[in-house]
Order: sequence, then structure tokens, then C-alpha cells
Amino acid sequence: MKVPQFTIYAKNAGVEITPYEKRAEGKPSEGRISLRFFKLESSGQQLRFVAEPCEGFEIARLISKVFTEGGKETLTHKFDSGEGEVVSKLTVEKYERNNRAGYALNIQRGNDGINVAATAGHFLYAAEFLRHLSLTESWVEQKAHGKEGKAST
Repeated sequence: MKVPQFTIYAKNAGVEITPYEKRAEGKPSEGRISLRFFKLESSGQQLRFVAEPCEGFEIARLISKVFTEGGKETLTHKFDSGEGEVVSKLTVEKYERNNRAGYALNIQRGNDGINVAATAGHFLYAAEFLRHLSLTESWVEQKAHGKEGKAST
């Protein structure tokens, strides 16, 4: 099976963008987008940001805005886990260091954070890939009704 995937590798970290299926007991499965940030060090720390399709589209919009206007934009995502509310902040930015401009995607969750630098091409491609996934992953599993497996009206 082929799965759409785009990965940006930086010096010490990376981010992998893929489709994701949200499954919850007693509820239909739904399409989502996974941004898995990881460190290439021996610790292998990973942080996953699971976005709803509309959030994927918003991240794509923020990347395009930052590419054009510069600066930094953040999307905050909250969810309840067994230990309480978890807050993740996904930041996209254009930075300048040592007279060189660059781009980065950053995730922050509590005291943990992973920053992934990107070339202009990778940054813009991530936006386009997220825009694409925002459409293809906008689905909800429907259960068939009736004896013939057809949905009733």
C-alpha cells in the first residue's frame, strides 16, 4: 500500500507529514493529518501533532503568509488526555541569522520542543502537501444500513 508522505530533514531533527486515521471506541473513524517531529539524536525524542483537515489547511495558509511577509505564526492545539489537557504549539517562521534567511517549523509541548529548519522549497512544498491532505483526509467513515449494505435515506 502506498501512503502519501513528505519528510523534511534538518541537521539534528526532522518532520514527517502523513495522513492519519483517528479511531475512537464507539465513534466512526475520521481522517486527520499527522506531523511527526523527531530528533535524529540517540534519544530519539518524538512529538506528534495530529491536525484536523481544516487545521492542516490553516497551517498551509500560515506557511504561505510567513513565506511572503516574514515573521512567525503559531497554531495552538489542545486536547484532553488521561493526565489532563495537553497544549501543543506549532510555529512556522522565517528567520535571519548571520545574514542568511531561512525557514523553520517548530513544535512546543510543555518543556519539550523540536525545531526543524527548512529550505524555501521544502517550506513551500510542505504548505502545498498540507493543503492537498486537508482535502483528501476530510472524511468520516459511514456505516452501511439495511440488508444490502446500502445507506437508507
